[in-house]
Amino acid sequence: MQTKNVIIIGAGPAGLAAAIELKKISRYNVIILEKNPKISYKICAGGIDPNVSKIGVLEKTIDKKFSRIKLFTPKQSITIQENKPIIATINRKTLHEIMADEALKMGIKILFNKRVKKIDSDSVTISSNETFNFDYLVGADGSTSVTRKEIGIKTKKVLTAFQYMIPGEYPDIEFYVDFKKFGFSYAWIFPQKHIISVGTGYDSSLHNKNLTIKKLRENFDSWCKKKFNIENAKFEAFSINYDYQGFEFGNIFLAGDAAGFASGFTGEGIKFAILSGKDIARKIVDSNYKCKEIENILKIKKCGENFVHLLSLNKTVGKNAIELFAFLLKTNIGKKISEKML
Repeated sequence: MQTKNVIIIGAGPAGLAAAIELKKISRYNVIILEKNPKISYKICAGGIDPNVSKIGVLEKTIDKKFSRIKLFTPKQSITIQENKPIIATINRKTLHEIMADEALKMGIKILFNKRVKKIDSDSVTISSNETFNFDYLVGADGSTSVTRKEIGIKTKKVLTAFQYMIPGEYPDIEFYVDFKKFGFSYAWIFPQKHIISVGTGYDSSLHNKNLTIKKLRENFDSWCKKKFNIENAKFEAFSINYDYQGFEFGNIFLAGDAAGFASGFTGEGIKFAILSGKDIARKIVDSNYKCKEIENILKIKKCGENFVHLLSLNKTVGKNAIELFAFLLKTNIGKKISEKML
């Protein structure tokens, strides 16, 4: 098999998944360039599909699994109970460290403190002016991707999320939908190990002047303080790029949030990042490979994002649609609909 040089920018789930898959199926030389001085924590609520083994993630990365989800609207409270786990929470730093350890054991080089400054058709220049040549490049550098900017793709569809990381335990995953408080997004409670992520998000393309990001933050803080003591909580804010405009640009690929694979409906991106990284690795090795995982990701994204768009067209209709959707979740029909959007 012919040896090629592959440079991957970013040592997150997408980049590490791509690197590991490349090593499994080829003899290509793989180098990961990471801007941070070590494997780092990614700000994230931590929700993920509980069947992590299906996407190649080890069970020990899971903090907690939940077979019950609670949904609250202004008029209803819904409890979805299954005999098996519906959703899980994961520690992002632990996930990164485990995946990085696997990559290193396979002989993949991870070079730290390598901040990308310039990308040409066959080389990457970092801030120290050191140059790395490549046959293929994978930009897996997150929502603020330098790779995406360097190849000239503008990003317009972005979710701004913020959360409190509150020390303690909590029994359930909970979602709160309230247009008055949270607009066309939702508030979440995601219990992890010894800490609880409580957050919400803002999409400027869907909100009007009646709910600015400042007002949403005020509403969220007021709501949060009624449920938790946030004196010792850590406040975090992060962006989620869901503006997908393609992933293959000649010999340069975009994976995970850099490509906009995150869901504009739920904001979920870990699973999509890993699956897209793997699919891109297979595409690099075999140009005729049909990226089935990416095709499925795009179908899920489209379904969820179309639903949010419909809700935003008319607030009254949107409120009624949410109440109806919540009611349907009690039925098999509702569960099947939600599975297609999640």
